[in-house]
Amino acid sequence: MTYEAALKSGHKKGAAHCNDTEMLAWFCSGLQLTCGAISPKLVFEGAQKKGLTAREVAKLAHNDPMAIEELMWV
Repeated sequence: MTYEAALKSGHKKGAAHCNDTEMLAWFCSGLQLTCGAISPKLVFEGAQKKGLTAREVAKLAHNDPMAIEELMWV
């Protein structure tokens, strides 16, 4: 699923009904507030390539915000 499709589907369903891909897209869309100048789409795609879940990306953002930037270049 693409970032745009996952984000749209997640917003349509609401957080309580999202699957992990939709939740990851939703989480990535808000990462600029905490991690600075990043591309949510590239972070989403990098996380998917590495097989990370939304929960794992959230922990990564909390513990190592610089690692979020590195996901853009995977």
